Parts: sequence; structure tokens; C-alpha cells
Amino acid sequence: MKDVVQGRLVHLTEMRDGDAEWLQDTQWEPGLLRNLSADALHPLTAQEYAEWATDPDSDDHYFFMVRANADDGLLGSVVLNNVYFKNRRASMGIALPVVSDRGQGYGQDAIQTILSFAFNELGLHKVNLEVNANNPLAIHAYEAVGFTREGVNREAIFQDGHWLDLYSYGILASEWRAVSRETEN
Repeated sequence: MKDVVQGRLVHLTEMRDGDAEWLQDTQWEPGLLRNLSADALHPLTAQEYAEWATDPDSDDHYFFMVRANADDGLLGSVVLNNVYFKNRRASMGIALPVVSDRGQGYGQDAIQTILSFAFNELGLHKVNLEVNANNPLAIHAYEAVGFTREGVNREAIFQDGHWLDLYSYGILASEWRAVSRETEN
């Protein structure tokens, strides 16, 4: 049986003692908030992170901490939001706040791992996401695991006095399975 929360480089876990404080502290890492497709900055406290992440009665979101396989070190978080079981789809979000952890393959592996959970455990058919047009590292990671750009929300992000596009991406379970088989061999 496949472990749907274990990747090659990372594994997904529950929020542990100290994780909410880490999220609170790392939300200020350079570039993190500017790359979120969410609207305005709303800094969260550790308590708010903990409450949002650990709602055991919610079936509309699944929140995981991302940890390195090598040392169980905390790398970030990944979430499936707006899970619709009737239509078998969800939205995905990921954050690796520490700049030195980006570009190491952790994000791409975390995406593969959460998609394994979404498709193999929850039985979802589609996962979608939004990404700012000026976030090439994230776009590369999404496309590398099989996401397809499905649309452009023109001039949807205002940053530094300029308008940026917001890209919509999606991946179907069948597309992910085809790509993940190729990359696992």
C-alpha cells in the first residue's frame, strides 16, 4: 500500500508543538507574502494558525506541515482548500517560507505528495490553484508535476504600482497519474 503522505524528499504531518509559532515567525520571510495570490496581507498569530490548521470537524480543508525526510526539519505547509466531494475537486496552496529551502526540490515533492493524498486517498478528480504571473519558481514546480494553465485573470494583482496577471492552473487525476508514473521510474 502506498503511503500517501510520504514523498521522496518530504513527508506531510500534523501541526506539532512549536509549528504554529514557526508559521507566525516565518510569515515575514522575504518574498513570501508577495507571492501569495490572496488579497491583502493579514498577518496571523500562532493561535490563529493553530485554529485554522487543526479543525478536526472540517472536511473542506486538509492542512499539513511539510517536513524534510532527512532530518524531520520543518519546511512549510501545504493545504487542500474548498474540497468539494460531490464534484471531487479542491484548491491547493503551498508555502515554503524560508528562501534557502526553495529551489531544492522540496516544493515540487510536497506538491506531488499532496496530490497523491488528494487523488489516492480522497478520491478527488481535479485540483486547481492560482499563482501570480511573476512567480516563475512556483510556476515551474506546478508545470513539472503536470498542472496545466487553464486561464489568465488579467491584471488581477496590484504590486509595486503595477498590475500583474493571476494564472489559474489545474490538474486532473488521470494527468497526474500519467506524469507521476514517468517521474517515479
